[in-house]
Amino acid sequence: DCKVENGGCQHQCTEDERDEWCSCNDGFEIPDEDWKNCTDINECEGERGEDYDEDCHICVNTIGSYTCECYDGYELDSATNQTCIGELYLVIEYNSVVRGVQDVYN
Repeated sequence: DCKVENGGCQHQCTEDERDEWCSCNDGFEIPDEDWKNCTDINECEGERGEDYDEDCHICVNTIGSYTCECYDGYELDSATNQTCIGELYLVIEYNSVVRGVQDVYN
């Protein structure tokens, strides 16, 4: 019964007239040996571009999610905390400045 202590489920309990079952929040899964509890999915053990963002340089697992460490010249995108940004923006900014300087002297 989901109304009593969430049916024993760690995250969500769902029931219909015949059965009840547990489910987990994003970033977690139900292990085969215990259908009521949820364990963290380590996205970093997966494949870049599928299980974690392709622009994440060094994947760092967190409880229920992941974050990234970025190479020099890049920074963590504060909107997602799951991708590194920097070099492309620096190149665009540098090209604009160079073009601006050239325009002044031409």
